[in-house]
Amino acid sequence: MRDIALIQIPYDSGHHKTRMGNGPAALVSRGLPERLKAHCEVETSEVALPTGFHSETQALVALQHRATTASRDAINRGRLPILLSGNCGTAALSATAALGPETGVIWFDAHGDCNTPETSPSGFLDGMCLAILTGQCWHKLTPRLESFAPIPGANVIQIGVRQVDPEEKLLLESLKINRVASTQTDRLAPAIHSLSERTKQFYVHLDADALDISEGAANSYACSGGLTRQQFTDSMQTIAATDMIGAIGVTSYDPATDTDNRIADILIEAATILVS
Repeated sequence: MRDIALIQIPYDSGHHKTRMGNGPAALVSRGLPERLKAHCEVETSEVALPTGFHSETQALVALQHRATTASRDAINRGRLPILLSGNCGTAALSATAALGPETGVIWFDAHGDCNTPETSPSGFLDGMCLAILTGQCWHKLTPRLESFAPIPGANVIQIGVRQVDPEEKLLLESLKINRVASTQTDRLAPAIHSLSERTKQFYVHLDADALDISEGAANSYACSGGLTRQQFTDSMQTIAATDMIGAIGVTSYDPATDTDNRIADILIEAATILVS
């Protein structure tokens, strides 16, 4: 069992400790480090933007550089990085850069996150993060990211995704991403086995809104049709059994919507299963 580096990235779209940027501190105060310490040694750190004004894309680049460095340092010291991030992109682009291009991605989410600037109805940068990660857009931006190398779509599994825009759906299909619906969780184990045969390690991405709204309100984007607590934790058991976890991201958790802490408790349980 590896010791852990708990890396907080408390930003949402470049804004410090706003909306989902409050998620990392909320999970820490709810007792995540203490739960993890029952299994291993835990060190905590926080990634911050340099002083000054940052556009959303500038913030992504700056945070990705710092979080990649922190993750790589943890890996080099034999620790498992767990990135607590307001946004998906910062965590995913940092963890996979630190691990290297032969990484398999296991992505829990309600949303496809695979729009491009040309297909996104909202222009929300984080809704493009999987398209960025797989090398489909922002081609002038990605060379500025630390150690960026695109992950092939065939090396990505998505679980629980149920809100996808029409053009986004076409891109997901063209990338040959293995998509496992919440009604098909029996397909997850064979998908993970197949992924393990062609990759060296896994980045496990836990967007809080992968959970169904019957379990609680993870953020303002949460919706029905997601995973139950039991499905979510059973999935963690399946992934943990592979002994291939190289990094974990826990993202998009907004404590302001989780008024009874139910989602926080599920995320803490999930992280604990993955490292135990």
